Amino acid sequence: MNHTWGKRWAAVLGAALIFVAGLSVVTQASDDNHALPFLRTGVGARAYGLGNAYTALASDATAGFFNPAGLSRIQKWSFSSMLSADMFADRRFNYLALAGSFKWGSIGASWINAGIQNVTYTDNTTHDFMDNYFLIGYANCAKAFHWGMNLVVANNKVADATGVGGDVGFQMDIQDEARIGVTAQSLGLKVGDDKVPYNIRLGLAVTPSALSGFTFPVEIQKTQHRDNLEFRMGGEYMHHFENTDYAAALRGGVDDGAFSIGAGLYFRQFGFDYAYVTDKVDFMGENHRFSLTGNF
Repeated sequence: MNHTWGKRWAAVLGAALIFVAGLSVVTQASDDNHALPFLRTGVGARAYGLGNAYTALASDATAGFFNPAGLSRIQKWSFSSMLSADMFADRRFNYLALAGSFKWGSIGASWINAGIQNVTYTDNTTHDFMDNYFLIGYANCAKAFHWGMNLVVANNKVADATGVGGDVGFQMDIQDEARIGVTAQSLGLKVGDDKVPYNIRLGLAVTPSALSGFTFPVEIQKTQHRDNLEFRMGGEYMHHFENTDYAAALRGGVDDGAFSIGAGLYFRQFGFDYAYVTDKVDFMGENHRFSLTGNF
């Protein structure tokens, strides 16, 4: 790394850390708000396999959730989906996204459906309590700097209420081996009487040339009204089979103390990813995430 790039590294990382540290001070409060907790986790089996350390790495349709700036890296079209299985207490957490790139920028649309099914009342009737979360994003770039924003709409079935908020995100390439990402999620979002806490994520993804096929993302997250920072990290090895259209990947990660492992298989434009995930809350145990993706 030359001297000029060393200065850029220091400037970018220093500014990002000061930004997060400042938010850590101004968002401290005595109360805590747990509205729509799935917004503080992640989407997509690849990201889960990496411990959800995906803010800097996001460059496909899942960027609509993690960091809208990553939508600007899509070449033409990208879609992603996720199905969760074996979640405690009949919980459901499913996801679908589509994004495309045009001359004037990139756009993306995402949908998350999360909640609990088959809740039995005292009269022996059963009900589903499912939340729906929609994101419409736009992104663009200027050389190594990428930026994006989302309009978010959340519908809570229990409160029978709908709220509107926003996300904003940035990514910056640092040489060919590293990328930094910052995003602020759920800004101004209120659903019924519940104000949804916003999240600030700061991430770094390194793809060292000396270790071909390896990627190492790390990130920290600050949630409004919470004193602690969450730490995430992961590692991935991607192998492209010679003279074929096949590739395979192995992954592992830690999401604030909860570990995950994963794998992926890719053929031409399509991919299938799997992640085995342990929950941050011990009694909720482990579960599985499956994703089908495509990039055209």
